[in-house]
Amino acid sequence: MRIKGWKQVFVFTFNQQVKTKSFIIGTVVMAVIVALIAFLADFLPVLFLNDDLDRAERAANGENIMTVETLYISNETKYSFSFDEAVNAAGAKCSMISASEAEAKAQELENSEANEMLARITNDEAGFVIESKYAGKSQNVQKSDCEAINSILSTQLNLQYLSQIGVPESELGLALSGIRTTISAAGEEPVSFVQEIVNMVVPMLSSIVLFVFIFSYSQLVAQSVAIEKSSRIIEYLLTSIKPLAIILGKVLAMCCVSLLQFLLIGLGGTIGFIVSLPFGIVGKVGTLAGTMTEASGAGADAVNIVNDIGAAFSNVDITMILIMLVTFILGFLLFAGLAGLAGASVSKMEDLANALQPISLIGVLGFYLAYFPQVAGEENSLSKIARYLPISSPFILTSDYMLGKAGMVEALISILILAAAVIVLMMFVAKVYESIILHTGNRLKIGDMLKMSK
Repeated sequence: MRIKGWKQVFVFTFNQQVKTKSFIIGTVVMAVIVALIAFLADFLPVLFLNDDLDRAERAANGENIMTVETLYISNETKYSFSFDEAVNAAGAKCSMISASEAEAKAQELENSEANEMLARITNDEAGFVIESKYAGKSQNVQKSDCEAINSILSTQLNLQYLSQIGVPESELGLALSGIRTTISAAGEEPVSFVQEIVNMVVPMLSSIVLFVFIFSYSQLVAQSVAIEKSSRIIEYLLTSIKPLAIILGKVLAMCCVSLLQFLLIGLGGTIGFIVSLPFGIVGKVGTLAGTMTEASGAGADAVNIVNDIGAAFSNVDITMILIMLVTFILGFLLFAGLAGLAGASVSKMEDLANALQPISLIGVLGFYLAYFPQVAGEENSLSKIARYLPISSPFILTSDYMLGKAGMVEALISILILAAAVIVLMMFVAKVYESIILHTGNRLKIGDMLKMSK
């Protein structure tokens, strides 16, 4: 059999690669870096939002977190408003004062250390105006609390004004709800701004990661073949193992090595994320969002963001993982087979760079076909073409399926095309590899290999 002995080559190549210092050190360093990135990505937001999280936890326990103790309100409009109930519910005392008293209070607050705030309400042709100031020397009043009070006053102004001009109470909620707009192509579900960002960033990152692993390891196959050929080790191997078995064993071994390193680095990131969970932002976002919703309504935005991110990754399941593994393996076999031919076509190591140049151009072209269409942020003709081209589908199919841009049928078609390309390539390898591995002299070109395959 022409592939008899591939297992021995596989075991030898695999053990040789995983025992090298470069593999061990590189894997450990990358795993630590990814773990640190995952940890910091979850932990750093807590440092910046530490005060908000602390206040959120206190509010969840029923404590009054409002730093404004007294709110002075000067209603300088012709309408009558009452703010006591809403302001008291927020945790501050409400005191109505006249316009002249407001002038004196504004001057007093400039040098005051009291936890006080002044809100002057006026109106013109453009609408109501709320001009607020807090004590200039206060060490406790937080601007976010002043903004929350302004939000409460704005809501009450609108509610009470609409009620006074005759808007039924049942219609007040609709009148104040605002107008939400979405734009999408006919037949497609509208997506939020957060989902658009995720849909753009995830494919770009996944394209980069998959390209680095597939392309860097496939070139190691070429280096390994070229080294053995130039050092004449290949001549000893050929006494007991067929040439096709040698290339098959090397390609499969390097594929497993790259998968192993990929999984170990991914494990590092998972561990870093798990370690950060007890005190990271992901573990606390629920409490923060819930409390903000109760306090000012701002938490609804946080909840929507979390829901939008979840919707963007709604297709993450075992099927997606299988698609990722299959496309990764097939993509690796494709580029590793090409790289193996390049390595076998040279007799001297100094010729390897030139031999790999066409393979590099093909790989870079495939990467850019997968990467650049994502900058547009939406489905386009180029991204659809890239999904089915064997040189680009390994870099784009996983993210397209994960984000719902490609369904199961499209994914299967893309995989079948990629598998067919790998089979055709391996048939080509089977015809020419035995001849080119024994070739000495000048580097063989693509035309020379094509002639050998006839």
